[in-house]
Amino acid sequence: MSMLQKILSLTMNVASNSCRRKFEEDTLQAGAVNQAVLKEILNINKDTEYGRKYQFSSIMSAADYKAKVPVTSYEDYRPYIERMADGAVNILTSLPVIYFGLSSGTTGKSKLIPVTAQSRKVVNSNMMLLTQGMLLQAVPEVRKGGRGLFLMNSVKAGMTAGGIPTGAATSGGMNSMRFIVPYLWTSPPEILQLADQRTALYLHLLFALQEKDLAYINAPFPSPILQLFRLLEEEWLSLVNDLAEGSISKQLELEPEVRSKLTKRMRPDTARAEQLAKEARRGMGNITSRLWPKVLYICCVAGGSFSIYMDKLRQYTGDIPYYSAVYGATEAMLGICTRTNDTTYVVSPRTAYHEFIPVEEAEMPNPAVLNLEQLEKGQSYEVVITNQAGFYRYKLGDVVKVVDYYNCSPVIEFLYRKGQLLNVDAEKTQEAAVLAALKKAAKIWGSDLVDYTTAIDLDGPVGRYVFFVEVQEPEKVLDYTTWQGILEKALKEANPRYGAGIEAGRIGSLLLQIVRPGTFQRFQRELILRGASENQVKIPRVLSDEVLKDFLEQCTLSEGIRK
Repeated sequence: MSMLQKILSLTMNVASNSCRRKFEEDTLQAGAVNQAVLKEILNINKDTEYGRKYQFSSIMSAADYKAKVPVTSYEDYRPYIERMADGAVNILTSLPVIYFGLSSGTTGKSKLIPVTAQSRKVVNSNMMLLTQGMLLQAVPEVRKGGRGLFLMNSVKAGMTAGGIPTGAATSGGMNSMRFIVPYLWTSPPEILQLADQRTALYLHLLFALQEKDLAYINAPFPSPILQLFRLLEEEWLSLVNDLAEGSISKQLELEPEVRSKLTKRMRPDTARAEQLAKEARRGMGNITSRLWPKVLYICCVAGGSFSIYMDKLRQYTGDIPYYSAVYGATEAMLGICTRTNDTTYVVSPRTAYHEFIPVEEAEMPNPAVLNLEQLEKGQSYEVVITNQAGFYRYKLGDVVKVVDYYNCSPVIEFLYRKGQLLNVDAEKTQEAAVLAALKKAAKIWGSDLVDYTTAIDLDGPVGRYVFFVEVQEPEKVLDYTTWQGILEKALKEANPRYGAGIEAGRIGSLLLQIVRPGTFQRFQRELILRGASENQVKIPRVLSDEVLKDFLEQCTLSEGIRK
């Protein structure tokens, strides 16, 4: 480790511990801190068009705010944001919009989310410093520092008519940190600009392999890490050659200037190449610790339906702890995870003004809207946020459950996205129930589950669920109808209301459609082509888009009986 890296690591540790202590203080008076955040946001934006419309200057309390400002959705902001994208200022926020984040969404249709320097600073300080502070407590060896592999890109998606850049919120943050990238991560900045994901993954891997003392692996979601290891499994011979020769495979399509810059950073390392060849021939089980024995943790969001990827990732990473660092969205950061191998989050009082609607009242005309200190353990709520970039009482679309309190701030777990429930007859089958049923069915099938999504089919006399499922070695499946029955039984057990609807004839028997290998990787590319962020693309677990349904229909190998 260079002297500059040591200084940076020490500085980061000091700043991170300070940030964590500040967070601890905030959670001791979470309600008061959150009210202060609201007051600051309203004061900064009181003279905006939106602030004048809703009389921000006259709001003296949270009760005033609830009385004067309506709960909103993205469609309420669309006309304002279209004007802002064209260059209009002082509309939703008094601060300059430095770029528009593209929400990852679950439909493949991105939304423009305003980002200001202040809102980016809030996210960056928490993403960089607070998460590091939590890791220093959870994994003390982190204090020694070391570079990691960070799977991210900073490709700008485009520009609005008013000349404002667009891209993933995570990309915008990355661009602001380019000067320290070489000291934190193994991938040269040029790799972060590559649009082709497979090429970028190969190069991320190649440069990480040069770092024998790799300290961690980090990505927004587990899927790119899983893709990285699958690429290692497929391309290790090529990587061995590149390591031995200090070269970059000619099979990669790179601009000459980019290839030249990257090649200059390579150095021949026959010993490392031989080690990779030896370990790859032994198989891929626990390959992470064999190639990088000093890796301390894997950082990625691991809860909810992402567990489908985590189960497979464990084959490559073994018992290395994972850290599901933050719960957030393009619009705001909501919470921080305080320990490894956990998927619950302490609501962060200073990152936004947080409100919560009891889930049983969410569809009512005038639901109760609670502050973070008013929540009850064991209850579920829809999340409403006010951020530093122009969204006020914005329904994020997430439903969470309070599982505990951390000092005076609630600890929450993500349950589901609204619109991502399977619901034909008020049975409300949640994502967790679907995933549990699929995992149970896959064990009985004796086949590894790769990925899935679902849809509602309303063409018959009663509605029913359709499952699009990718499995390993689908050619070994002999009886799809039997598989369909196994899945239906598992789903009835996971959600008894679904079972009751089936028995009463109010819900039709589900349809299982097995898709070709590689379908969901192609599906991800389709979502990206439609505007989803490369960094943040997620497979929607309930499809409503007919074009996307048709895409999967065309990829279907076989299906159960259409009853």
